[in-house]
Amino acid sequence: MASQALLPPDPPLELQRDVQRKLGRCLLRLQQYEILLKALVAHSDLAGSPTELQAVRDAQVASAQKKTLGTLVGMLTERHLALADDCDSAEAPPQDNSSLWFQFRFRVQLDASQHQVTTAALKELVDLRNELVHHFLQRFNIWEHQGCIDADAYLDASYETIDGHYVTLRGWVQGMEEARSYMAAFMKTAAFEDLLVNGIAPDGSVDWLASGAVRCLREAEFQFTADGWTQLNTATSWIRAAHPDQNPQRYGCGSWRQIIHESQQFEIRRVQNKEQGCGEVWYRSRQEENGMQRKISP
Repeated sequence: MASQALLPPDPPLELQRDVQRKLGRCLLRLQQYEILLKALVAHSDLAGSPTELQAVRDAQVASAQKKTLGTLVGMLTERHLALADDCDSAEAPPQDNSSLWFQFRFRVQLDASQHQVTTAALKELVDLRNELVHHFLQRFNIWEHQGCIDADAYLDASYETIDGHYVTLRGWVQGMEEARSYMAAFMKTAAFEDLLVNGIAPDGSVDWLASGAVRCLREAEFQFTADGWTQLNTATSWIRAAHPDQNPQRYGCGSWRQIIHESQQFEIRRVQNKEQGCGEVWYRSRQEENGMQRKISP
């Protein structure tokens, strides 16, 4: 008789089935949330050279798959939710300026109040998930009528909370995907090619250190330097033949001498050619701060 008392009474079947269905609905929505969160964490910060990016992405996807919901939420709040007035600096690129390096970074900017509320709500979501997975039957006796009634109400409220988080996260992921699409479309344009190859931004400003013009002047310097200096006419004649797409007008300049002046990457001097009775312009890469001449390379 004592052993029979340990057995649960016959359950109120219809009520219990509703509880089971609603518990399953909550857990399925949590899994959908977790899948989206893994995608956001894995794809919202990618950096590396063009040859490395796919491997970096694959490694981050694999790493995210092994994380628990609590760990993923921690990564979301620490790395991907930013205060609106924060200046989140990008990862420093390699020091070797000759190699291409890309970074895609997506952040959700919130004001201080929103950030505090969102962080607290995400912690509550993790606690709710643990309650549903590990402690639901300890909290509700679904073999009794009142236990089923209480559990049913709790699961309705829980689903509303989980679904609200899911809708918010889906909006963030959609924003990330839109940003990735815009970036991919821009990378197919002539403006991106000009930015990448020539250092010319869409607004017309020039990153001279990354510009094709400076790169060509350095190549010519490597080939034609004499006693550490290169004759500008010799260099520009070679550039016109070897790189006909590179010209001062492309950079908003009227001459190669203006490019040298605007870029501030070279020293320049004027030498009188007594045999020809005319002046010549020579240039060289700027000296390093320690007085040693910069190594010239193509």
